[in-house]
Amino acid sequence: MLRLGRWTVVGVAAAVAELALLRALVEGLHVVLPIATIVAAEVLILLKFLVADRWVFGHPRPALQRAVRYHGACAGALVVYWLVINGTAALGLVYTLGFVLGTAASFVWSLLTNFLWVWRTKQDRATRARSGGRRAARPFPWHRQA
Repeated sequence: MLRLGRWTVVGVAAAVAELALLRALVEGLHVVLPIATIVAAEVLILLKFLVADRWVFGHPRPALQRAVRYHGACAGALVVYWLVINGTAALGLVYTLGFVLGTAASFVWSLLTNFLWVWRTKQDRATRARSGGRRAARPFPWHRQA
C-alpha cells in the first residue's frame, strides 16, 4: 500500500505541475495547444520517472531499461491524455476541463502499466512463471500475497 500511496502522490503533484507548465506555455508563451500538451507531458514524464524510480520503488539509481519501459508505458498514457484534452477542446470545452479528464484517463492507464510491467520485480515474474503464466496470488500490486 505504501508504494501505491507514494505513486499516487507523485502523480497528483506531477498533474499540478503539468497544468502550471501547460498554462505557462499556452497563456504565457502562446504555444498552440497540441504542441503545448506534448511539451508539458514530456517534461513531466521524465521528472515522474526519476522520482518514482527512487522514492516509490526504491532504486538507488535510474536504469536505462526501466526508463525505456516507463517511457513506453507513458507513450500510451500520453496518447490517451492528448486525445481527451484536444478532443474536449474541439468540442468547445475549456482546455483545463479536458486536462482534468485526460489526466484521469491516463492515470488509470499508468497505474496498470507501471505496476504490472515497468516496475514488476523478478519475484513477481518468477511467481507468474511457476504458476504457468497465471496471476495466481496478486491480481493487483496492492493486494497482499496469499
